Amino acid sequence: MKDIFLIEIELNYAFRNRMESASYLLNQMLADGKIQTYGISDDLGRMWITTMAGSEFEIWELLGHLPVESAMEPLVTRMLTYNQSIDLQFPAVSMN
Repeated sequence: MKDIFLIEIELNYAFRNRMESASYLLNQMLADGKIQTYGISDDLGRMWITTMAGSEFEIWELLGHLPVESAMEPLVTRMLTYNQSIDLQFPAVSMN
């Protein structure tokens, strides 16, 4: 069974130089279902990622692919609950 994890990473100045390639990689990870959401602060100083994984080891494997410095220590939190969309609460309306 997979759990939901929130990953918080404090970014350094070098990340700004790789912002374009990082956005491409993160969007590809979204499309592939490897991550559920991500966000980067306006000042490019912090990033948040939510993902599903069977263990923290899978999280560390995922983090190894991100364009962040290895010296940055991410904060990984296992979530008890997580709702990412109001669509989960209301059924789609059918025009049939």
